[in-house]
Amino acid sequence: MIKAVIFDYGGTLAKSKAPENIVSEKSVERLLMEGIEVEAIDFHNAFFETAEWRMSLHDEGKEIDSYKFYNHLVGIFGHEISKDVSDELEMYLVENGEPDWLVNVEALLIKLSGDYKIALLSNAWLEAPRQILRDKGWGRWFDVMVCSFDIGIPKPDARIFQHTLNLLEVDASEAVMVGDSIKTDIKGAISVGMEAIWVDKEGTSEWKGHTVKTIDELPELLKNI
Repeated sequence: MIKAVIFDYGGTLAKSKAPENIVSEKSVERLLMEGIEVEAIDFHNAFFETAEWRMSLHDEGKEIDSYKFYNHLVGIFGHEISKDVSDELEMYLVENGEPDWLVNVEALLIKLSGDYKIALLSNAWLEAPRQILRDKGWGRWFDVMVCSFDIGIPKPDARIFQHTLNLLEVDASEAVMVGDSIKTDIKGAISVGMEAIWVDKEGTSEWKGHTVKTIDELPELLKNI
């Protein structure tokens, strides 16, 4: 019997949308206060270089937090920053990154919350997924919200799934993972004995298990799992 539904964030609940020029401009202004002179375009390029570095760590099963992310970024220019400054740079992404929600998230959470525990499990190096949900007032529908930087381990590592299950106080057989990535969400969940539902927005039929095109189809599907 399914007692808990665990959601991925990016690509499942929402698509991130941050105006890169505004974030870069605010970031270089803040760095200038620390005596670090960087052009906005150079910050922008360093950001994506650092994002590629982070993904290389993912391939090794590692995760970083925003402090390490931004220190790698400014390290490209031969500098380092404090935790307070990295926190401020992180907030520029949160404050200017109102996402595109893929469904009526609040209505779905309300519908599911009466029957299931609800969790977030996101591969994230920053607080944005949790903070955005809280700012929308939707955090109250989640019993647990986990980001991979919390424990330094990203999906699909079985340990982060087990960590989430432990927080929810349910067995793997009592939980279902909902996500748009076969590699990180679906295979990771299966590795610990969970059920999995793939959000197949393109209808590619890559996955032969439980599938929805949008997550507002979940309530009906869950009745049959």
